[in-house]
Formats: sequence, C-alpha cells, structure tokens
Amino acid sequence: MGKKSEQGPRNEDQRGISRRGLIVGSGTAAVAAVLSGGGAASAAAPHTAAGPVHTTARSAQPGGAGDDILLVNGRIHTFDDNDSVAEAVRVRGGRFVAVGQDAIREGKARNRIDLGGRTVIPGIIDSHNHIALVANRPGHWVGLEDVFTHEDAVARLTAKAVTVPAGELVTSLGPIVAMQFPSNTLPNLTMLNAVPRPVMIMAEQGGNAVNQAAVDFFAAKGITITINAAGYPTGAGVGLALQRLRQEMTPEERERNALAALEYYAGLGITTHLDEGAFHVDTPGTAIWNENAYTLHNGFLALNRAERLPARIRFDYLEEDSTAELPRLTARLKNSFPFYGSDMMRSGGIGEFTVNGFGGGAVAIGGEIWIAGAKAVARAGWRNENHSLSANDIAQIVAGWEAVHAEVPISDLRWVVSHVPNITADHVSRLKAMGVGLKVGWGPTRNGTNLGPRHRMIIDSGIPVGYHSDGGDITAINPWLNFYTMITGKNLRGNFVWEAGQQVTRDEAIRLATRDNRWFIGEDDLGGIQPGSHADLVVLDRDFFSVPEEQLAATRSVLTMVGGDVVHTSGEVAGAPAPGTGHRYAEA
Repeated sequence: MGKKSEQGPRNEDQRGISRRGLIVGSGTAAVAAVLSGGGAASAAAPHTAAGPVHTTARSAQPGGAGDDILLVNGRIHTFDDNDSVAEAVRVRGGRFVAVGQDAIREGKARNRIDLGGRTVIPGIIDSHNHIALVANRPGHWVGLEDVFTHEDAVARLTAKAVTVPAGELVTSLGPIVAMQFPSNTLPNLTMLNAVPRPVMIMAEQGGNAVNQAAVDFFAAKGITITINAAGYPTGAGVGLALQRLRQEMTPEERERNALAALEYYAGLGITTHLDEGAFHVDTPGTAIWNENAYTLHNGFLALNRAERLPARIRFDYLEEDSTAELPRLTARLKNSFPFYGSDMMRSGGIGEFTVNGFGGGAVAIGGEIWIAGAKAVARAGWRNENHSLSANDIAQIVAGWEAVHAEVPISDLRWVVSHVPNITADHVSRLKAMGVGLKVGWGPTRNGTNLGPRHRMIIDSGIPVGYHSDGGDITAINPWLNFYTMITGKNLRGNFVWEAGQQVTRDEAIRLATRDNRWFIGEDDLGGIQPGSHADLVVLDRDFFSVPEEQLAATRSVLTMVGGDVVHTSGEVAGAPAPGTGHRYAEA
C-alpha cells in the first residue's frame, strides 16, 4: 500500500455517461450478536484479447464547472496511484474531473454535496457473481442479505408487501443464508404470518420458509406445501412452487426483478457486476442455480435499452459441452464478440466453465475434452475462467493450462482461476508465470476449512488478485459479509478460517474490490476516484477503516453514484441530487 497523501493534478478533458438511479431501501441489523457467535448495446469499445482498452483522452465536456457535482467535506479514499485520501471530488459528464483542493478551486457547481465527514470509496466491482440468476427469480423479489435478525427480515418483507397488489407473492429466493441469524434458522411460518402477502423464501444455505398465505396461494395452483412442527416446509413442495412460478414469469417480471436486484446491491455499494452465468436448462427447473442460458440476460438487456440500468453489467459465457466436438463452445467462439457493448453493459469471455466441468472422465477438469476446450478458447484469443474447489482440481487446472500454454500462449489473455481454497505457493508461482490471475473472497457463509484461500500468501506473490463473491446461487453477494471474513478469518458463526497471518487488511479488501479488479474486467477507468475515471463511488454509513471488527459486516451505502448519477440514497447526505435527475435524463 502506498502512503496516504492529498491528491493533486486534475484533468478536465473527460467524457462519460451518467445514469438514472433509484432509491434502494436499507436494512438495520443487530449484527454484533451474530458475529460474536451468538447466533448488447452500443458500439464496441477498442479492446485487446484481454479486454477493452480505455485511455484518458476524451472529448471536451459539454457545459462548464457550473454544471458539475461537487462533493466536499469527506474522507475520500481514492485508491489512485498514490493511495490518496482527499476531502473533495468534482464530477462532470459522468467522470471525475478533479480531486482534492483542485476540485474546490474550480468554483461553483450545479450540486454541492456535503459529505459531513463520511468515508467514501470507489464503486465496488464484484468480478464474479451470479447476479443474472437473482434477476430471474419470480415474484416481487426482496433482498435480505443485510438483515441479521428475524424481526428485521419480517420488517423488510412487510415494507415490500404493502407496495405489492393483493394476492401477489413476495419472495426472497437467494441470496439469503440461515447463518445470518443468531439461531442459524430462517424466520418460520408463524413469524412470516405477520407479512400481509404470501411470502416464500429459498435460502442458498439453510432451508426454505413460507407463510400460511403462501401455502394457500400454491394450494390454489394444485401444489401442496407441507409444514413441519418447527414451522418450515418439508418435501418437494417449495421446489415445485418455484418451478411453476418460473414457468409463468413474463418478460416484464424479469425486467422488474433485474432492476430490483441491481437497486438492492447498489445500496450495498456494488456498481459493477461480472456475471458468470448459470447451468442451462431449456425449461425452468426446481433448483435456483438453473436457468436458460440464452435468455438469462434479457432483463438486463431491456433495462439497458431503456437506459435504466442502475449498475454496470459485464457477463461471461458459461459453457457446458460434454463431447469432443465442442458444439456449443465452437459456436460461441465463432458467432459472439468478446468485450462488446457499452460502458453500462458489455460481454466478456468464457467462464466460469469451459466445458461441463462437473462431468467425469474426459470432460472433467484436466480431461481430454476440457483441454481441447481450453485450447479452442486460447486459439480464439478469448479470456477464460475456471473455478477451483479442491486440491485435486487446482492441480489439474495448473497442469492443464501449462499444456495449453506450451502450444498456444495465454500470457496476454488474462485467464483466471476463481475461489482457489486449496491453492499452494507452487500453484501460484506456476500460474503467475503464465500470466494467470486469481479471484479471492467467497467464504462468509461456509463451514470448516473450505472458506477461502490463504490470502496473504497469494497477495504477497505478486500474481494479479481481485475480489469476487460467487454469490447468487450458493453464497452471499453482499460484499461486506465477504470483507468481514477476509479481514477477520471468520465466517458469520465466528469459526476461524485460516492460520494466523493469512487475512487481509481493510485497505487491501477494498483495493481488491476496486482498483485491483480492473485487471479482471480489462477496464482501467473503473475502480478508482481520479481524473478520467467513471464517476462511480460509494458514501459509507460508517468509517469502515476504523470501526470495530464486529461492525464491518453491517456496513452499507448511504449514497451510491454510477457515472455521476445517484442510483441509491438513504436521504442522509445533505445536498445529494434525487435519484433519476442526472444530466443525461434531465436532457431526456
């Protein structure tokens, strides 16, 4: 980490796109008890095989300084080249144009936002999650990853229910985990009966929950949900209910819930998502990790066409071939464009599977078909990402990619291995030699020792490292839960994860999720608060860098900007523009 200093020079010659924003509700949490153990768009950007290449030379801005947004009186952690902390930043045309005293010296601004001494960080980049799965959940979706008591969960669901037409369903179908709550259980039927609409919860870890209104709702559809003595559903009923709801989803419902998901995570500070796809099914199934891979992003595409995306979407193509002919992967490499789109929505590479990695024999990681798929991606010059969950598969990935690299060099393609809980120093050294990067994070809701890698060893090696949650189908997306685990070495139940010294610092956690993630999305104008970068930032409700450890997981945003437009506000920041009033939409 560099020395903290006041940021200096500015660059006024920048251009960008700002976005319409929408208010995201924030939850309250009694997190301390839990943590203590008590419980296709526009024209393509220029790109290399590794990703889009952005320079800092831009067209002149329309208007003058009077049209700017000026944020003052803050502790703005810029994560620039000098790791500066500044008190002010100026936004024009969707980009940062000046930081520190330079921002103030430019004069008046259209909006002057007094940060009241609050901590500011760049917008968080989650470089590997499954946000599109969340966006395709039925019902009126509610995010619950930031509540830590049953009472707060019921209050959040009730607040949503009063906005929902009578007889329609309120859902929270992942990401939510029972470990968030002191009892390590979801709210049961009796508790959820307080919500004045049918409610269905499907947790990624920790079971399911419904209220009586939901039992009656599905009974009318011919689906029986049986409730046990503890007040929770048992048997196949909830899965069948999910399948029926997905069969009945309309394009409008998918667009609505895509927006709801992005709004929710904007309230937790995520301004860029790299979606890693879903296991393909032609028709909806009973599992929350399956979806039609060819229509998966339709909700995001509709929002992008309407210029309503409140966060940036990047997406990879998860491929699942099981035969040597590689029909699906071959078609993808021939007929799709990597890194194509706009600043708000852009395609990526192949990942997190090259072929059906859960298959056996030749299809398994390291097998003949897997190797053939990796070679095809390398020859096409695409980025490739695979995940590792075990000591065996990381060894197979390293050896397999070395074989590919010997035939088709991958050094400039920015290939990636994610999760890597069992990676060794030898693996890291060999991957680094091939120009491969690693994604870490991933563990706040897991048990045992498989909660994440040895972060210190990886970071100190000098290999490219970035942050990811992998949330959406099997774990949490909420970045503050993940940061808590990375910093403390504990999951949400208080279990230690690593030997002493393998945790990261608070600065490192944020850097991994901002500046360092540029490498993984191939865009150098995201992830920092400096002249020329997209004006994506998050104003936090607490000083993340100094609060006690038990408060880290409950961090939230009180103001989030994407491209200089407010996409979330809690109303706590004086002078903040109302969501949806950015310059682009004012013109419209």
